[in-house]
Amino acid sequence: MTAVAETHDPASSSARWAAQVSELALPTKKDEAWRYAPLAELARLTFGAESGSNGADIDAAVARVPTVDGPVIVVVNGVVDHERSDLDGLEGLTITTIGQALSRQPELIAAHFDADDDGPADAFVAMNLAFGRDGAVISVAENCTVDRPVHVVDIVAPGQAQNAFGSGVVIDVGASGSATIVETRLGAGSDFGGSNVRTSVTLAAGATLDHIVIQDLPAGQINLSRVEVTQAADSTFEGACFNIGGAYGRMAYHVELAGDGARAELSGLYFGRGKQTLDQQITVVHAAPGCTSRQSFRGVLDDESSGVFNGGIDVRPGADGTDAEQSNDNILLSRRADVNTQPRLEILADEVACKHGATVGQLDEEALYYMRSRGIPADEAQRLLVEGFADQVVDDVEIESVRSWIIERLGHEHA
Repeated sequence: MTAVAETHDPASSSARWAAQVSELALPTKKDEAWRYAPLAELARLTFGAESGSNGADIDAAVARVPTVDGPVIVVVNGVVDHERSDLDGLEGLTITTIGQALSRQPELIAAHFDADDDGPADAFVAMNLAFGRDGAVISVAENCTVDRPVHVVDIVAPGQAQNAFGSGVVIDVGASGSATIVETRLGAGSDFGGSNVRTSVTLAAGATLDHIVIQDLPAGQINLSRVEVTQAADSTFEGACFNIGGAYGRMAYHVELAGDGARAELSGLYFGRGKQTLDQQITVVHAAPGCTSRQSFRGVLDDESSGVFNGGIDVRPGADGTDAEQSNDNILLSRRADVNTQPRLEILADEVACKHGATVGQLDEEALYYMRSRGIPADEAQRLLVEGFADQVVDDVEIESVRSWIIERLGHEHA
């Protein structure tokens, strides 16, 4: 069982969730959603309250953050760092912290700390409920279009007492409101540790959210990211994730289309090197009529890295007129790399259109031959083909500074 450090919390639910953690067993290989996870390494994570850390390492991590022209909230070891943050909101935008809301306006974040009737999805969700007691609360007013993106930066700096920390992001977009929010996960130093970040998104009728998550922790660390989205009628959620860093990077989405005509578009790129395992766990629930969802994820795996895509479309009774598509395409650059892809469909409604597909292959040999015959060296030809494959996801990022940062991180520099 993952060790749990003692914590003190102003909210009465903290003790309840801490007790829940002690009762829940860690996932095993029998749990399909964790089948390919490095369970022994996950068991080494020790979650708890903030501990001392090296300020120089944190400064180095902050220096790597992509520049976004808008408010920024920096979270270090699960606690908002006010000195490194700019919480001034824009017109129609309110930014506070979970820590402040817990003591002043707990109703703002009550839903974030509620689990399903069956309890937390797993032990790591319970740990986030117990220890993710700070983070960002972002509210967009009705009929408001926020004209600059909001950036939430989460940095883990493993300490001596515990090496892993939880944090949360609560996003609420009012009716017909719209916003762009970027979340960047980074790590400080090279010590083993990890972060557990859980984002709760609520979109009112007609609301729109463009949401980007970048995971780029150091090679010896672990990131567990979970995004939970609830959508009202005619709302739109556009989510893009870039799973790049960490020994184990996990991106999980649970999106519920709860109102008629809601739309969700999810895209992602995972780019593995060394012995990384990059894990995508996606569930989109169609719970209302006339909703549309799209999933498009691409993986590039090199060296001895592993990719995982477990993507589900769940069409509930009464969700007639559902239109859902899912695709997962992968390129293996090494014979030692591998990917495990599993699309899932469960349809319990009528007059639906659902389709899915997955591909796994190597680079196009004919294209490589053609480029080499034109005098392009083999390494350069491979790089250009990988760029073309990855850029189909990267090019959809509208924030130029973020797009350029991702391109450079992936190893190529043209914008």
